[in-house]
Amino acid sequence: MGTELLTDAFCRLQNKLHFVASRLLNDDAEASDAVQDAFCNLLEARSPDSYDEARYRLFAVLKNVCINKLRRRRPLTGVETPEIAVEPRYVPDGDSLRMELFRHLTPVQRQVFGLAVDQELEYSEIAEQLGMSIDAVRMHMCRARKILRQQYKKLEL
Repeated sequence: MGTELLTDAFCRLQNKLHFVASRLLNDDAEASDAVQDAFCNLLEARSPDSYDEARYRLFAVLKNVCINKLRRRRPLTGVETPEIAVEPRYVPDGDSLRMELFRHLTPVQRQVFGLAVDQELEYSEIAEQLGMSIDAVRMHMCRARKILRQQYKKLEL
C-alpha cells in the first residue's frame, strides 16, 4: 500500500516537483534527473503511511538531491588551476561520436537507452522485454543520461 501511495503522490506532483527542481538547479535536464533520483531514493526507503507523508517526503528528498547536485557543481576553493592553452581535440561526427559517448555506458545502460531513444519504447515495454522492473529501467536511463551528458561536456567542441 505504501508504494502505491508514493507512486500516486509522485504522479500527481511530478510537474510541481520538476518546477521546484528547475528553479533550484537552473537546468531542465538535471531537474528531470533530480526528480527521478528523489522518487527512486524513496522507493528504496520505508513506505509512507499516508498521501501527505508521501508528498512531504518527495519534496524533502528532492530538496536534498538538488542540494547534493549543486554541491558537486561548486568548484574547489583555494586550489589554483594553472591556465594551459589546449587545442580542442578532434571529435568525429555522427555514428563515431555516438560510439565514443556510448563506450562509457554499461551494456545494460546502452541497451535500455537504445530501446527508449532509438525504438521509442515506453519504460513498461522495456521492462517487460528485458525482464526487469520499471524502476530499474528508470534508474538505468537516469544514469545513462547523466554519463552521456558528462562525457559530452568533456568533449571540447
